[in-house]
Amino acid sequence: MADTGERLESIRRLRMWTQARLAREAGVSPTTISGIETGKTGRPHFGTLGKLARALGVTPEELLGPRPAAGGAAPLLMGWASDSEESEFERGLESASLESLDSLSRELDAEQARLQRLYSEFPEASEQRRFIKRQIREVAGQSGSVKTSAMVRRSEREAKRHQ
Repeated sequence: MADTGERLESIRRLRMWTQARLAREAGVSPTTISGIETGKTGRPHFGTLGKLARALGVTPEELLGPRPAAGGAAPLLMGWASDSEESEFERGLESASLESLDSLSRELDAEQARLQRLYSEFPEASEQRRFIKRQIREVAGQSGSVKTSAMVRRSEREAKRHQ
């Protein structure tokens, strides 16, 4: 469950939220957030994870981490996309189902829109604005890779149908 704490902290920091803000948004205590992030709370209650996920705009599964799917491949989640190295990211795309690619593409598009809204909230030339701009570029690049992989997968399906 230590990974859950790391994921929670990573997602919270990406949103530039303090533990106190997340606690307020989720309706839990700041001590709960701190306990999960530091690993002192080894098994957070699923209801608490649900509240945190809703406040952060992710699924509870994203906080828990990727689980193997029926075919053995891990589902593609936003947290995975932001945490993985480029080579791991590309390997994941190669083995992903079209449905998984489409789902991740929608998540990345929503994240890019969220970052763009957040970008406009900070003053020009501020460090926060520069940080968010880097995040937007990264998400846009990932989104392009996912869409390209989905396009290739669709082409492959069509070619198989016409054989």
